[in-house]
Amino acid sequence: MTGRPRAARVRRRLAAGLVVGALAGTGLAAGAAPASAAVRTTADYWAFVDRRQADVEPTWDATHGVYLPVQSLDDARLDANMLTTHALAASAGHRGPSRRDDRVIALARALTSFPAYLEPPYPQPPGQGHVPGWTASTQRVGGQHVAIDPQIAEALVAAWEARDVVGLPDDLRRRIPEVISAVAASSFFRYPAMLLTQFNWHADLDAFAARVTGNPSFLADYRLQLQRFARGARSPLQAGRTSYLNEGMGLIYAPRASAARGAALLSSPEYESLVVSGLQHYDWAVEQGMERLPAAEEATLRQWSQRALFGDWTHAGYLNWDTSLGTRRWHLARYWGFAQQGLETMLTAGRLAAVPRQRQLATYVADRGLETYEHLAAQNGGRLPSQLWGVRGRDGAPVQDPVFTASRMAAHAARLAQERAGSGTVSTPRPWFAYDPDVPRLAVSSPAYSTAILLRHPTDDYGGVELARLLSGDGDPVSGLGGSGRAAFGLDLVRGGRLLLDTQPGLVAARRGTTRLAVRRAGKVDLRGTFTRDLVARATVATAGGRATVTTSFARNSILVTRTVRATDAATATVRLPLWGAGASARLVRTGGGGGALGGRWTRLAGARSVLLSSAVGGYRAALCRLPPDARVRLASVSGGPTSPQTRKVALVSFPVPKARSRTIALRLVPTATTPRAGRAACA
Repeated sequence: MTGRPRAARVRRRLAAGLVVGALAGTGLAAGAAPASAAVRTTADYWAFVDRRQADVEPTWDATHGVYLPVQSLDDARLDANMLTTHALAASAGHRGPSRRDDRVIALARALTSFPAYLEPPYPQPPGQGHVPGWTASTQRVGGQHVAIDPQIAEALVAAWEARDVVGLPDDLRRRIPEVISAVAASSFFRYPAMLLTQFNWHADLDAFAARVTGNPSFLADYRLQLQRFARGARSPLQAGRTSYLNEGMGLIYAPRASAARGAALLSSPEYESLVVSGLQHYDWAVEQGMERLPAAEEATLRQWSQRALFGDWTHAGYLNWDTSLGTRRWHLARYWGFAQQGLETMLTAGRLAAVPRQRQLATYVADRGLETYEHLAAQNGGRLPSQLWGVRGRDGAPVQDPVFTASRMAAHAARLAQERAGSGTVSTPRPWFAYDPDVPRLAVSSPAYSTAILLRHPTDDYGGVELARLLSGDGDPVSGLGGSGRAAFGLDLVRGGRLLLDTQPGLVAARRGTTRLAVRRAGKVDLRGTFTRDLVARATVATAGGRATVTTSFARNSILVTRTVRATDAATATVRLPLWGAGASARLVRTGGGGGALGGRWTRLAGARSVLLSSAVGGYRAALCRLPPDARVRLASVSGGPTSPQTRKVALVSFPVPKARSRTIALRLVPTATTPRAGRAACA
């Protein structure tokens, strides 16, 4: 990744097999046998970059020497992504469409000049305005935001490092260090400045300024930024506020009141990986003479990085996305592209590597992310929409985002090409998990699926003790994204048309009961790591009308969900199996063959083996491992609402629960794209 001198990168490659300070209890043995392997060459990365160049190329404006988004003059971040891409292509000696040395010069000039760059005596704008500093546009004085400056500074550093290759004029060779150091030294960025919990923006500016000036005072400030975050990670630094991380070490977007509990402490994966990227310069800074952090503070940062990897990312290279910012940021493609910088940081970590073989592990996830991007783009006409899966939030930019996201992915792949040259084979990792017990939230990923259990979301209507969603190993939703009630995985208990209990109630207070959730790996309490078949979440929901116990056992290719329900008086229990997409269908598979498509009429389940649930992007099989007497099934229409807009149908498995008696139903969920074989073996 950019942010380090070439010599340091070479030394890291030579030491790629050495991991410092691996944590006990991660469950990831250095000699763990991979299930399969994939190889991506430097040429593969550049081929991906060149394909993204074709996506962005129509926005190039030769008259102004910048990339101009459609229907917008806010071009500075798009320009920064493409400047990074072109400069790295030049430094790598790449020959292809993304190698545009002339544009390196044009973009560097535009981004170091008014109105993209403001300097005294220009008056300071309101809000996050700061002078000196960068704005969102090269065409007018655009808005300012703390996140804009480090993106532009990184691009200018890449151009400065490629100065001899591209023939950067002398005035730009002088101008780039001048503007970067001026912004980094300003009161808006210099320590002790920090926005919320996001020290990364300030840390980046410190490191970039040190890169182009050699001034050690910037590295001293960089160290102070990291040290403050490490000290505030678990213990509040501000009276009456929470620490920066929750109990499971998930990032709290903004410190809450110290009395905050539960959903208020939910992390924000899209931001956590961005903030993690502030660690990217640590090894280089130490090599330049910066004093290392105390051992305990380094250990805290390693643990946090591990939580970000296992809690925020899936094996498909997609975010395991439960964000405290709700639908405004949920499945927002440009943030997924931006968050990739956290993976780049984990990929290159040496002293702050959190698990054995972390370079290989993070490389696998990053590589799969490139594949997933193109897989999802192919479903959407070649580019990703602003927000995936039909989610709509106020932060989306439907016109500009498809090209902007492509530019971010181009810069990301160019950095991977720079860091991964000659690193060879990458093994498929084991399944992993991360648990934040104070939220509570359990995130799980395997090569076959990704999912999560989230007790309650602070603003959006999903959550409970059941799976919030089920995505395939390719990152496609096969059930839903996170609904509640009949649109979500779960069990409801009804008597006389009155709802008595729901294991997935969302925000509807009337559906809630007393809830408990516990997570164990191999019988012990663990907060994160890898697993085989020994990860189990056990939850109970109790109301005056009944009690339900839900035990969810995770394996590499499947999930066994066992529900035991007891009713105070006779009632009817219904288990819900949501399907994704308007064209979704369900089929009953019977022992010895036979069965048929499910419709709106109830069908007895006696003699049935499984229910096969299909959608346009795959599906899953629910093997019927244990059934109550008189269980029956039908297909019904539902509305997934804003959180799962394409969940349109649900298979309902219903059975009577006698007064003061218990009934148990066990279903093993198997993503069909991964394991098409069904039968009783699936219940073993």
